[in-house]
Amino acid sequence: MIQAYLKTYYPPIPVLDILIAHPDSNEWQGAFLAIVDSGADFTIVPLAILRTVNSPIVRPAVLSSQWKDRRAVNVHEIDLQIGALVMSAVEVAGDLHSTEIILGRNVLNDLNLYLDGPALQVELAE
Repeated sequence: MIQAYLKTYYPPIPVLDILIAHPDSNEWQGAFLAIVDSGADFTIVPLAILRTVNSPIVRPAVLSSQWKDRRAVNVHEIDLQIGALVMSAVEVAGDLHSTEIILGRNVLNDLNLYLDGPALQVELAE
């Protein structure tokens, strides 16, 4: 799967289309555009999107930004599909304030990704 970077950001940013579902339901919602962020420890999904699949809450957590801001969140569990790859029971932070999905290292470390900056595309080997 090859996908173009999102050029509405400067500089352009790598993104992947994803689908999400309540764990083990196979009732996929999306596609949603997700930012590939290898600097993020954890995947973050807007709470409004998590509510569409009625994702179960696993536990409370606290997210910290690079500026040391702290925000209380709930960790939810979802199934995540990227291309033909399905990842089960993925933990994600629900964000009440954001409209962007951030794919963090808890997901990215399980993917074989190639970021081709000069060509402005990301490739996922499936």
